[in-house]
Order: sequence, then structure tokens, then C-alpha cells
Amino acid sequence: MLSFKQFDFPPGQDFVPSKETKNFWLYTKKSKRTFSGVVLPGLFETVGYPTQMLAFFAIIILEIVPTIYGIDQGVLWQAILAAIFIDIFLAVVSHIWHDSICRYRNELVNTDEPVLKEALRRKINRCLWYTYFFYVLILSSGILKFYFFYDAYMTPDAIAGAVLVCYLLGALLHVAYTGYFLYTSRFNYKIQSEYSRYVSSGGVKFKDQTGKVAQPLFLDGNIFQVEPTSSGNHHIFQDESGRPFLETSGVLTDNELANLIVRQSYNVQGLVARVGLKRQMEILQTN
Repeated sequence: MLSFKQFDFPPGQDFVPSKETKNFWLYTKKSKRTFSGVVLPGLFETVGYPTQMLAFFAIIILEIVPTIYGIDQGVLWQAILAAIFIDIFLAVVSHIWHDSICRYRNELVNTDEPVLKEALRRKINRCLWYTYFFYVLILSSGILKFYFFYDAYMTPDAIAGAVLVCYLLGALLHVAYTGYFLYTSRFNYKIQSEYSRYVSSGGVKFKDQTGKVAQPLFLDGNIFQVEPTSSGNHHIFQDESGRPFLETSGVLTDNELANLIVRQSYNVQGLVARVGLKRQMEILQTN
């Protein structure tokens, strides 16, 4: 059920994951994209999953090898084993605020009022401080595991140095990858499970209830030339009067939005990016 890449919504199908699963998407790693000065922080996207998986298994090796050696030296292995599970728990807890961070960063893009922008920045910083606090605990746990080892080993040699490096490197990898790996694995399972239920029900369960939504690309009477184009189930088109619209159906992923944007002239890419992100945030809130 797990996939190394983000889920691709098949064109022509009307599958839409549940609101819970869409919100779980926010915990996964994103990549920034810039379009004529507008920076999209990422919303409906998942990147780096293979690296996260490899890093997680590397952590297991970095934790187990020195622990096995420490057992031969009389280390209290129960204490180190407990610390290893605590590291994983702390990594999971440290990731709790990533959905809020992702949401606030995306809200910043279409927020022009200075006071509201400052309020969002403060919310982001507060969530980051909570996250960093648990990162410090993870690093402290790595040092604690080395203390358990050294308390039994009592020899400041290359082996002790190697054990210290293993535990500290494992802690750093926990900080950088474990939360993303575990939450992304959960997200992949949830969306693949819902898609399987959509297919097995003949397209009844998790069927898009919203339908096509068309909204003008430019407000305040401004009209810019756009290139009619499509990506997945989504389109940019002009009506009979020449007014440009963005039409979406189901989830507008970051890749699909980027495909729509890059086919436009540079001077309108930023405007299209902001309208597209606004529509993505609306999709995030729908069931």
C-alpha cells in the first residue's frame, strides 16, 4: 500500500480523499516553488519519501550496533532500548505542529494586511519553538545513551568516539527524517486505502461532491492575456467575453498547479499562483 512517490490522481476520475486525509497531507515534506516573485511553500505535495525511509533504517543501524557492543561491555541495555523508543516518540511529538506550520505559511501568500501577516508569522514561530524544544530533547537523548555506554566502558578511545558519533548522528537523523517518514507512511496508507475503497465501490465512496468550480483569475476589472491549458482535471480557459478562469475538479495538486502556471507568460504567473493556492486552501477545507 505504500508508495515512494506522491499519489497521482488519475485524470477523468472524481476521487477525492477525506478531509482528514487531506489535512494529514500537511505533515509531509514540501518543496517551495517561485513564480514571478510569488513563493508557494507547498500544500498538496509529498517529496523525499525514499530518503526518509533510508534515513530511518540507517538510524536503526546506528542505534543497534553500538547498543549490541555496549551489552558486551556490561551496559544496562534496557536503559538504552528505552531511550531508543523515547527518541522515536519524541520525533513523532515534535512533528505535531508541522500541519499548522504548513497551513500558516500558505495563508501568508494571500495575506496582504500587515497586521494579519505579522500574526501569522508569530503563529509560525510559536509552532517552530515547540518543535525545536523536542529536537533538543532528541539530541539530549543521544547524549544520554552515550552516557549509559561510557559509564560501563570507561575508556576514552576510538571505540567510545565511534559510539558517540553513532548516537549523535542517529539523533540528528531523527530530527531531520523520522517525523516525516512516519507521518508520510501514515498518509500514504490512508490515501491509498481510500482510493482502493473508491475503486472497489465503483466510484461511489470518496466521490467528489463539489464538481467543477470555475473562478475568475483576475479581479478588479484587470484583464491579462492567458494561455488556455489543462493539467489533470483542471483547466485555464477564457469565456466568450475573453475573461480568464481557473476551473478545478477534485484536488488540485501542487504539480498540477505548477503545470498550469508555467504555461503562462511570466507577468501573470504570480497572479495565477495566488489564485490557484487560494483554491487549494478551499479544497483543503471541504469534505
